[in-house]
Amino acid sequence: MTGDGGPGRRPARPAIALVIEDPASVGEAPRWLLVRRPDDDPDLPGVWGLPAGSHAEGEMDDALVRRIGREKLGVEAEDLGRLSEGHVDRPGYRLEMRLHAARIAAGEPRVPQSVAGVTQYSDWGWKPPVELRGGADRGSLCCRLALGLATDGRGRIRA
Repeated sequence: MTGDGGPGRRPARPAIALVIEDPASVGEAPRWLLVRRPDDDPDLPGVWGLPAGSHAEGEMDDALVRRIGREKLGVEAEDLGRLSEGHVDRPGYRLEMRLHAARIAAGEPRVPQSVAGVTQYSDWGWKPPVELRGGADRGSLCCRLALGLATDGRGRIRA
């Protein structure tokens, strides 16, 4: 899925962001697991968004969901399926983002993790989806996609 995509196209960088709903918010206004990017992040410093990661060559979606959970949150994550997708051109590449519903199968989130070579988050929390508005306004594709999800009128995701 990477490659140049033909003449005039930027190389594609496929990625996944996770929508993880707080199981304790059932019967209440929904809360999602949001993460804060570090202040020295080159793209979106200090922005709250969804946990996300880029595909390794040949990596399947369910494997990437598990890797995001393990390497970025310190949990075992389970893929519940694709919710949405979109793309945006960035300097030098085209970000192709898929939004997946996921759940934490084991563990409690902890950030940052000690995995080198991937963006490590500086904080996390169970927050209402509206908290993604700031990230969307600053150009975060996963925040824009998440805010555009179909909901049941109370902010619950429909996987």
